[in-house]
Amino acid sequence: MDKQSVTQRLKELNIYHLFSYRPEVKVVPAVLPEGETIEAATAGISNGKRWMLVFGKRHVYFIHVHPINGTHSRKVAYDDLSGYELRKGLIFGKINLELGEETMKVDNVHRRTIGQIQGVLDSYAG
Repeated sequence: MDKQSVTQRLKELNIYHLFSYRPEVKVVPAVLPEGETIEAATAGISNGKRWMLVFGKRHVYFIHVHPINGTHSRKVAYDDLSGYELRKGLIFGKINLELGEETMKVDNVHRRTIGQIQGVLDSYAG
């Protein structure tokens, strides 16, 4: 998947305008393995850092780009999720992904992306 394919897929999901200015979009092609598709995407804050979450068919990809420290990413398989919780607030949403003992919390998520994420998690992790 190249940058043009990523941009096209985000436009198809009607969320490109939320991410067009983010440096994470530029590294998505390097993080996603060949054959993986973008089913949903969002961004939020976890552990004091801004992360872009890309939901594929097999994994959730956490991508963080820092201008000095470089790119950090984490891949979580849907099979490893023991549970999840999504909340939609007045302005922002919240995502909690449970990985056994560990819970990954992402706050300040774009509210309008929660519905797409719910559909993906229900289909692949449910």
